[in-house]
Amino acid sequence: MSPTLTFRPLPKMPAKLLHAMRRDAGAPAVGPGDAAQARALGRVQWVSVAMADTVIGIARLEMAPPEFCYVADLIVSSKHRGQGVGRWFMQHIEQYCVAMGIRRVLLQAADGAEGFYATQGFAPDARAPGFLKKELNPFQRKLFIAPGASARS
Repeated sequence: MSPTLTFRPLPKMPAKLLHAMRRDAGAPAVGPGDAAQARALGRVQWVSVAMADTVIGIARLEMAPPEFCYVADLIVSSKHRGQGVGRWFMQHIEQYCVAMGIRRVLLQAADGAEGFYATQGFAPDARAPGFLKKELNPFQRKLFIAPGASARS
């Protein structure tokens, strides 16, 4: 991938952007986790990936350090799918989690996305049917210096 991508933690839920990204992905504007977000026991952190100054992907991270981070609402705009943006975004989400001292990432793959997550090292969680997990290595290569910093792919 040649363009410069930027990983950015967001200060709050990007409601309008989230609804637009969901529509672009063919999903309902209101997701099943929206009501649960208000009751989340851990810290909710929204993150994005941008090309130039245009957000082309977002995700909701439910942080429960040091045990896990649940990744929800990971959406890459349809125009940028199949170009490595999702892979880049997941790698930076994992690095963000490592920086927070988190040891495991959990998620539920959308229909048809299981293969993508398998190529990223995710495997079915035997204790939580329907969930995929990935153990994080705190010694993995750093992809960027600090959360919010720019990174080249």
